[in-house]
Amino acid sequence: MSQTQGRPSQDLLAIIAAVTLVAGLGFMGTSPFIADYVVMAGGLIGLAWAVRIRSDILVHRSALMVYAALALLALTLPFVYRSEMDLLPLLACAPLLLAPGLAALMLRNGAWLKPHAVPLLCLFGAVSAGLLGLWEVMNTGTERVGVGNNPIHYAGITTIIGFLALTGLVSNRDPWRWIYLLGPAFALVGVVLSASRGPLLAWAALAALAFVVVVVTLRQKRVALAGLAIVAIGAAIFMVTAGDSLVMTRITGGLQAIGAAGTAGGDAVPTLLGAVSGQDATRAAMYDTGIAAFQSSPLFGIGFGQMMPLARDLYPKFGELQTLENLHSDLADFAALGGAMGLAAFALMLFSPLAALRTARQKPALLLGALVLVVGYGVLGLTNAMFGVLPQTVLFGTGLAYLITLDRAPTV
Repeated sequence: MSQTQGRPSQDLLAIIAAVTLVAGLGFMGTSPFIADYVVMAGGLIGLAWAVRIRSDILVHRSALMVYAALALLALTLPFVYRSEMDLLPLLACAPLLLAPGLAALMLRNGAWLKPHAVPLLCLFGAVSAGLLGLWEVMNTGTERVGVGNNPIHYAGITTIIGFLALTGLVSNRDPWRWIYLLGPAFALVGVVLSASRGPLLAWAALAALAFVVVVVTLRQKRVALAGLAIVAIGAAIFMVTAGDSLVMTRITGGLQAIGAAGTAGGDAVPTLLGAVSGQDATRAAMYDTGIAAFQSSPLFGIGFGQMMPLARDLYPKFGELQTLENLHSDLADFAALGGAMGLAAFALMLFSPLAALRTARQKPALLLGALVLVVGYGVLGLTNAMFGVLPQTVLFGTGLAYLITLDRAPTV
């Protein structure tokens, strides 16, 4: 990349990068509605600087996928626009544009290229989120911990950060690298305390994935044995801490509902996933709305502003739909608001980390980080809105910037 005169000093860029990354990875789980604005401010500065020096990071393959996704969302607007509400998906996903700017800041400061720099931030973020969750439940007695956030959002963010910490385990041979296993452990604490089933499913998927990647990457028999021991210990901790928790009550209640249901339909129970009548009827109604909207306009969708009114029209007896802002599923949301174009945009955003895997064979942290983002956001997005919700979107952009940095860095 060329670096022209008039750029900010290296010290100033280093400070901006540090503040931005500490906020985005260290405090996104505990202060998301402050951290996301700090990251966006830092990302804008980094993006402006990258444009000024004509950095080739702006045309990284992952960045190009993000540009294409936002372009597809923009192309649907002439066909679905009814009010300013229809602009929200495009605007809400726009923070992903900051990823190349963040990457430019990280590459400018060699300290962020060291193996422990970003993983330690992620570890701090996961541990602090888990500890604050424990503090909240002990001091308030709440059944669903959120640490100032929606419980399912808190659990999802903590899960992603916790597993991103594992990139420090596979990127070096230091004896103390095993400390990064605390990342997923404290993420599990947050998931249990939040009583959220979607993040629990995501945690399990990421745990299985991380186990395979770590064992294959390190290629040591003792690693496999240690991994199995950790899984056993984690399962025991989960059973002890979650046995009487709300999350277990919700899981067993859902299983009982599935076993008892089967044939109901009409206004009482949505047609899709009718087997989850009981406590999940509203969620099934939202999935059905996504399908109905897609069927009515399969190419461009019906627009964000028309999505929830359709849900309320289809299921007028579901009072909870009157207060919800989206369909609580990325697949349902993007299918409804943008049709095939929306689903294509969602796929481009979700799989953009994979475009950074050019050097993954030499950099296992890059492979693990990319899989954590793709699988984590993919599974979490089945039962919750991720892209378009500001903290989650900013966190994805920060993680993507980390991957772009690893791809472009000469060493890990």
